[in-house]
Amino acid sequence: MEISDRAQANKLKLRRATILLSMTLIAALPYNILLPNVPVMAQAIAQSPTLSKNTVYVNSQTGDDSQTGKKTSPLQTITQALAIAKPGSIIQLAPGTYSQETGETFPIVIEDKIAIQGDPRNQGYKTIIRGDGYFVSPTGAGQNVAIVVLKNTVSITGVTVTNNHSRGHGIWVESASPKIANNTFTRNGNTGVSLNGNSSPIIEDNYFYNNSGNGLLIYGTSQVEVVKNTFEQTGFGISLVQNSQAKITDNLFDGNRIGIILEGNAQGTLRNNEIINSQESGLTAIAQSRVDLGSDDESGNNVFRSNKKLDIQNATNNEILAVGTQVQGDTKGNINFERGTFQTTEKTNTFRDLPPLPTRRNVVSRPLSTATTTPVTTPDPTPANLPAPPPVIASNMGNKELVFTPFSSNARMILDLEPVPYPPDASPSVAYIPPAQVKYKVLVEVLNNIEENEVRSLYPGAFKTIYQGEPWLQVGAFSNFDKAKRAEQNLINLGLGTYLID
Repeated sequence: MEISDRAQANKLKLRRATILLSMTLIAALPYNILLPNVPVMAQAIAQSPTLSKNTVYVNSQTGDDSQTGKKTSPLQTITQALAIAKPGSIIQLAPGTYSQETGETFPIVIEDKIAIQGDPRNQGYKTIIRGDGYFVSPTGAGQNVAIVVLKNTVSITGVTVTNNHSRGHGIWVESASPKIANNTFTRNGNTGVSLNGNSSPIIEDNYFYNNSGNGLLIYGTSQVEVVKNTFEQTGFGISLVQNSQAKITDNLFDGNRIGIILEGNAQGTLRNNEIINSQESGLTAIAQSRVDLGSDDESGNNVFRSNKKLDIQNATNNEILAVGTQVQGDTKGNINFERGTFQTTEKTNTFRDLPPLPTRRNVVSRPLSTATTTPVTTPDPTPANLPAPPPVIASNMGNKELVFTPFSSNARMILDLEPVPYPPDASPSVAYIPPAQVKYKVLVEVLNNIEENEVRSLYPGAFKTIYQGEPWLQVGAFSNFDKAKRAEQNLINLGLGTYLID
């Protein structure tokens, strides 16, 4: 009897200790996770931001679509990842090229609260999505697109998107509001990113380089924030058309045909931008569009410099208010640079003594190519007071596809030509081009012995060199642009960073 009583007492003590411990744990937990009828620890785990997200891993080089998509067993294609991903998932891409050759089906269509993520730290320099497919847009008819973004897509970050088709769009956003950040858009035959319908995304910290038509096209009734991007050596950096609106802040426009063009009833507000080295005008406004370059309440702090024809061209009947905006070259149209001062005539060579431009922002350390082409758009009727260039698109566009005609055949990738080796010692046993005939050199960045061996397996004559104080492998020197592009593409297919010098 005494033993039984002692056992009961021990059980009671253990039960009391368990209750006290549970009460202590409950008191220590935040109120918002104390949900009824759920064990306390299960609630804590469920509320963890790292454990509540389902991540699907993809690796185009080592993955297998028959696997589960876990970190240790990645899939091979984004296509399969989207097929199995639950709403709210993150699809994490390993460096590499994702193309039809690696099993992708284009266009890649994203929706259902999915986020696509590569490597945002280097704007997706080595995480490349390349391809094209036919998409019927409810607002823009049939289009050639690499990636389609539909409703509820969360974000696309850290990838490079290329669509070599002559009418190709990199990303087509259809009445959606994702965050598109830390990406590179290059060599798209039409446009890097197209915003359509009633979209309201954030476009932030992207690199738009060498796109034949537009870097960013905004139309329909879209309203967008464009922040801290670089638009370089592209057709029109940003095109605003129809009834779209954009707040454009802290961006760099360098070496484009036109930095920014507005058409239809579009509206643009610009703050703290640099628009420089345009082949034609820095900014062109036509039709009924409106532009705010700085107001009495908020200084614009935009800089226009070294644009070859005009810094600002206002071909509308609306005044452009530009308080706090600086121009170096000529302007045309109704532009008000000072409070209470209204200009109705051309402005010529003002603010000549501007301070030096600040250090260029947001340009990736290894541009994919320095070779450029000049895009030409299909002509549309142009107002009598607006000389070249024509508008991007007629105001009665409807559902017509936007078409851009490349300046030359060099605007498209040539994939069937091989380079001529050019070793430093010009050994007679290896064919080489006389130095006087060299126009293009292809450099490649290698980070380890494995990458170096991959390069040498294709180009045994590759040799180490220094360019702009940094080490590279040079795989060839060429007198022919097409051959140089072929070498560059071969290396990009390996997921390597390249530099084409002309």
